[in-house]
Amino acid sequence: MNIVNTFENFRNKIISLAVLVGTVLVIQQASFAAVPSRQIISNMAIGEYTEEGSTVIQVSRSNLVQTTILPVYSVNLTANNTKTVIAGQTAYFNHTLSNTGNEVDQYTFAVTNNTGDSYDLSNLSVFLDKDNDGVPDGAAITSYSLNAGESVGLIVAANVPSGATVSQSGLLTLNVTSLNSASGTKTNIDTTTVTNQSSLVVRKKFSQTSVANGDVITVRLDYQNLSTVATGVVTLTDTLDTSLVYQSNSGENWNGVTVNPNTGSNDPVGINYSVASNVVSAVLNTVAANSSGYIEFKVKVNKTSAGSINNTVNVQYDHDNNSATATISDLSNIAVVSVAPIYAAKINGSATDVTNSTTIVANPTAQGGELVFNNYVWNNGNNIDRFNVTFTSSTFPTGSQIEFYRADGVTPLLDSNGDGIPDTGLLSPNTNLPIVVKVRLPSSYAVTTTTTFEVSPQAQSLGDITKTSLIKDQGNLLATTTARLVDLTNSPENNGLGNGSLDNAGAAWKTVTTSTSINPVAGGQAIFPLKITHTGIGTEYLLSANASSDFTNLILPNGVNRVRFYVSANGSNCNVLGAETGKTLYLNNGESQLVCAVVEVDQLNASVTTPIYFRVLSTSFVSGNNSSNPSQDIIKNAITIQSVNAAAKVEFMPNSRGQVAPLGTVIYSHLLTNNTDTDLTGNYSFILSNDQEAFNSTLFYDVNGNSVFDAGDLVMRSLADLPGGKLAAHQQVKLLLQVKNMAANNIAQANNTIVNLTNSADGQVLASITDVTTVNQAQLKLSKLQARDFDCNGSADEAYTTNSLNIGKQSNGQGQCVLYKLILTNTSATSLNNIFTFRDMTPVYTVLFQSPTCTACSGMTAPVVGNAGGVSGTLNSVAANQSYEFNFGVRYVGQ
Repeated sequence: MNIVNTFENFRNKIISLAVLVGTVLVIQQASFAAVPSRQIISNMAIGEYTEEGSTVIQVSRSNLVQTTILPVYSVNLTANNTKTVIAGQTAYFNHTLSNTGNEVDQYTFAVTNNTGDSYDLSNLSVFLDKDNDGVPDGAAITSYSLNAGESVGLIVAANVPSGATVSQSGLLTLNVTSLNSASGTKTNIDTTTVTNQSSLVVRKKFSQTSVANGDVITVRLDYQNLSTVATGVVTLTDTLDTSLVYQSNSGENWNGVTVNPNTGSNDPVGINYSVASNVVSAVLNTVAANSSGYIEFKVKVNKTSAGSINNTVNVQYDHDNNSATATISDLSNIAVVSVAPIYAAKINGSATDVTNSTTIVANPTAQGGELVFNNYVWNNGNNIDRFNVTFTSSTFPTGSQIEFYRADGVTPLLDSNGDGIPDTGLLSPNTNLPIVVKVRLPSSYAVTTTTTFEVSPQAQSLGDITKTSLIKDQGNLLATTTARLVDLTNSPENNGLGNGSLDNAGAAWKTVTTSTSINPVAGGQAIFPLKITHTGIGTEYLLSANASSDFTNLILPNGVNRVRFYVSANGSNCNVLGAETGKTLYLNNGESQLVCAVVEVDQLNASVTTPIYFRVLSTSFVSGNNSSNPSQDIIKNAITIQSVNAAAKVEFMPNSRGQVAPLGTVIYSHLLTNNTDTDLTGNYSFILSNDQEAFNSTLFYDVNGNSVFDAGDLVMRSLADLPGGKLAAHQQVKLLLQVKNMAANNIAQANNTIVNLTNSADGQVLASITDVTTVNQAQLKLSKLQARDFDCNGSADEAYTTNSLNIGKQSNGQGQCVLYKLILTNTSATSLNNIFTFRDMTPVYTVLFQSPTCTACSGMTAPVVGNAGGVSGTLNSVAANQSYEFNFGVRYVGQ
């Protein structure tokens, strides 16, 4: 999720996607339900280390691994009903259907008579009760669709046969079938029992179904006696939800006549009305035959979060006016009022004050430095929401790297819903997520006066994409007042002193003599101790050698096979070589380092003295004024190669150097010559090797000799692949070496491709060339693999992979688990003798399930199992050509 000067380029995409996948919210009303989005667990590991002798923290990122949560289909149907009914009338049964899964589902309804009862009911139908007032809405339905977390009221209607007699019962079953075979409660049974006494129906409703916190609304209890017999005493008890506060003396009435909420106070004849501890009680002396009535009172909504408030009325009535017989118990419908969702986004610099809007100012930094801002994304709405975060209105210079990180400041903030934009994951109301904004300024950008830059991170609600918030992150780039200077000199002579002192009046500053070897392949070697001294803002320098002072074309001097650079083991001379390197340490102002240039020479038929130029070049600073603020220094030395007259029988030349872009290809042209009077036939093979895994090399015969790779050029595996199957006496052929960089992110890596012509019979190397291809010198590779642990028993149930996976829920309803394996590989022959730290975090929607394990680590940190947070492991060193593993596991705890 690296963002380099990229602002608002996703706007059209996010608007269309957000409408579809805005939120995963649990709201109990159809009018407020939102389409859920698939949750994505994205994770990337981080490695931190410093190079030997440096205080600069290097960061290595692993590949990204993702796990998508599978749809969970679950449904709940409530509840069974028992009604006392009159023969020949229609009975109504209230139910609630809830989608308790995480995906939209379609349901079909079937109502059937049960067997073994006294009678069958007729005209079985299902109606919607969208406003939950207990009265059917519209025509009968046979199916309905619900989004995740959504509920709807249903009413089953059935006619009681006119021939049914007292105390006989009829049963019916409401069955719900999910289009996606959802689990859960899908069946309710409704029972009717016939009476020839009174039959009372009570319904409850609110004056409005959508409210805001603090609204005052009216509650109405309707009752109706469906029979020709008056009831005895009727008791209605309404235990109000804690989110509804009774409003005393606010117009409460019985059939329009005022009642008094105080216990024992005078009420109209026929009712005893009272309210205590938010429980409304109404005792009616009787309800006349074929009559109806109502009670009204007011409540104040006391609920800050969005969602439904459900309430029912408990009914007790004497249906036969006989105190010696049991009263009838019943419940009203479930009345629902919903606090409407309010979506609001806020991003600021305060972990405690959502209203804070102060500009965030980072500590200033110098050229090529980093600015760090601590921001907080708040959900100051009243509903669960997810927030995309983007950058807007940046004034930072071109080339600045601007990125969001999680709270640890190391792990990138990733995308959790598949729209390609970093987000917070789901946030509950009145909570915040800390995020870190880092801005890495271009190392080539400098200012002569301290300059202020700023960027405005934006948080955007996905519940309502019109709700956004900006915070201004501001930081200063300090003026560069001291020039950067580097001085490359010979040691211990200390000649070549001063930047730009290329040569000694045209002559070499230093000449080293060496002899060629009698070895038929390898020559001798000469060592040049070189001292690099730096002045100004810290940097590191690449090391290179060349036949001329023009380093735009890298060609080694005649007779030189290759040049390798080593750290001085004791820091004062090159008597003992340390680790091989391609660059200096990170040198701060006034610091210097001694490196050893080891020059390997070829066999020569005659002694020769040849110049060799050495250069140091800053990896981060590109000079805009090289005369006064140079980023490099070059000196001229020479090497005298004394021949021992060991003429090569087979000559393979030259050793080449070149540059290649990421994922690019470079072609090197070489000449292979048989200097003998004898044809070379038989099993002579070309053995190719790359010392970096990111490169792939192939050798071709240049059929038309144009030094350009053409479709007709032949792959060379041995001399038998040449035309005629041999390298004839005194024959010279042109060969092409194709080197491909297979990585997209290895800028500044250097690869050595060695091609040996080998006698397969005895392993003797007849000739060899080495081509150096430079992209980057990255040596540590951090990879991340994942595997599913379906039953969370701690063991992977499949092979580890970098591929995306899907997980869901276990049979016990808990989320399944994912195991992670971090692999650090040192692909170089150089050990890292400093601390390396694995860093990772439990991804969004997960908690730690399996604590980290790392056999080579000297220490590890992690949250308590069952909690979210960062995990880490520390290696004291990383050996050459070694791999290390860091493992942990997480459990999915989202919807």
